[in-house]
Amino acid sequence: MNKANNSDGSILKLIKLPDLFSILNALFGFTAILFVLGGTSVTEKALKDALILILLAVVADGLDGIVARNVESSPLGKYLDSLADMLSFGVAPAIVIYVASTNYFAIPAMYINVVLAFCGAYVISGMLRLARFNAKESRFSFSTGFLLEKEKVYFEGFPITGSATFLASFMLLLIELQLPLYSSASILIALMGMLCILMISRIRYRNIRDRRIVIPAGIIFFMVLFFYLFSLPFVYPAAIIVVATAFYICSPFARVFTPALR
Repeated sequence: MNKANNSDGSILKLIKLPDLFSILNALFGFTAILFVLGGTSVTEKALKDALILILLAVVADGLDGIVARNVESSPLGKYLDSLADMLSFGVAPAIVIYVASTNYFAIPAMYINVVLAFCGAYVISGMLRLARFNAKESRFSFSTGFLLEKEKVYFEGFPITGSATFLASFMLLLIELQLPLYSSASILIALMGMLCILMISRIRYRNIRDRRIVIPAGIIFFMVLFFYLFSLPFVYPAAIIVVATAFYICSPFARVFTPALR
């Protein structure tokens, strides 16, 4: 009877504080898409705006998890989080990179279909990564809403949030450094292909929830936003994010050669 009453009630009553961060995450991703689709040709400012919004979505996603674990959670939480992640870290980066490649980086028309294929593969890989994570229901405790002990330590495949972080910060770095456009686009597409493989792989990545890591990472993300809002060169904060994410990408391979890290 209680379940029936809950299902008949307003959905707004089910929304808790962490769900608001998931909604904010989705809004950042949606707005990033609008920025690059807002005109006939994308400008450098529009690209930077979109990439900053993707990084802000990463911050919102992190706050969502912190609040859910330490304050409160809701029955909607896991589903809202996955849907928001798919939009902000799957669809938004793919569209931004596709529009940038065809308009800003000016890739030759003969290669546009290749770019489209890689962007489509990225969306599918991210979707599969999220689906696999959610499908392993045996690793969740539905009575508490938290992951069971094994999944607290490691999960399979590189997270889609990390993929979007790496692509957005790397693209910001390329724009800031004013590197040759065609070479930059080629590197970006190659990295996207690598991330597709890592997301659907069975490589185990450590689940980063240590406050000693989360708090400094959040500070760096807000440094990028601060530098951007005040028109300061944010090449260094972006570079730090790229390097930190690259280390995380390589971390499973480091464990193979360093038994102490296993």
